[in-house]
Amino acid sequence: MDRRVRGSLSALLGVALVSLMMPMAALARTDAALERSSNAATAFAAVPIRNRATLAPLPKFTIRPFAISLVTIQTLVWADLPLNGQTLLSLKVAAGADADGIVYKLVDGRRVYSPGNLGNDGIRYLDGYVRTGDPAYLDRAVVRAKKLISLSRLSGGARYFPYMTDYPLEKLKAPWYSAYSQGFALSLFVRLYRVTGVQTWADRARETALSFRRLGRVTQPWVAYVLNGRLWLEEYPSATPTHVLNGFNFALFGLYDYERLTRDPAAKDLLRGGLRTIRSFVTTYRVPGGISYYDLVHRTRFVHYHLIHTWQLRALAKISGDSWYGSMAAAYWRDYH
Repeated sequence: MDRRVRGSLSALLGVALVSLMMPMAALARTDAALERSSNAATAFAAVPIRNRATLAPLPKFTIRPFAISLVTIQTLVWADLPLNGQTLLSLKVAAGADADGIVYKLVDGRRVYSPGNLGNDGIRYLDGYVRTGDPAYLDRAVVRAKKLISLSRLSGGARYFPYMTDYPLEKLKAPWYSAYSQGFALSLFVRLYRVTGVQTWADRARETALSFRRLGRVTQPWVAYVLNGRLWLEEYPSATPTHVLNGFNFALFGLYDYERLTRDPAAKDLLRGGLRTIRSFVTTYRVPGGISYYDLVHRTRFVHYHLIHTWQLRALAKISGDSWYGSMAAAYWRDYH
């Protein structure tokens, strides 16, 4: 999650934080919010949810270059999917939005859109549609998905969503790409297909999933690579990757959505490879009795990101069926509380 531009923190926290790639209020949730009641899992009967799609498989790994966790991936109900169940987004058009109601920033006289924000907001609007049956929510999700496609670039059959401003802190020059926003886009396309049955969304999901299969850093562009037998999904794929934890996990959620939709073997390898990396390194991010590290290079620490790490670990426990991630989430929670 980016640290450059002021965003609003969840009212549950009541403090300000910095973000370009995603509004803070979209992510910070309390322990109680994570433990949703069974009533929250009830979707409107008028909105059927599809569970499978048949797509051309991603290229298989002849020799898998990274370790994996030998877990049984779990199928979650809609309400339990990462990022679902949050406060409904407003249907009012925000100030400073374009003709489609999408917020942008003016940089050197040109409009610049955040792929991470587009994907996150699209996911939340789509969940609003499933929960309320109001087609206005679906319209807004589709508009954001189409905007992502209009901004995207294809390389080697994979679809990438560029950031069009330089990021000096990580020495990234525009256009640059992020596993963070690739993950949001992937989840949005998968879930749009599940809700609408429109094949276009499944096709765009496959193209986006392929961006994770094209391992860097020799292959360009790249958002995933292997280091010492571990798979890394990089929010900032720079010459010196910083291993941002929350960005890694949001990318992993996208791979989870795609693997469950398709049961693709390569996607399963990528998902389980990411789970193994987290299992190996999440204690390295931890500061017992304190706030966890945002990344492993700058080693900055923020309460807000710590809370995100905590609920992400709980989500990984549900996804993987491995209670170890839940025990780590509990440890992270105690560290702050």
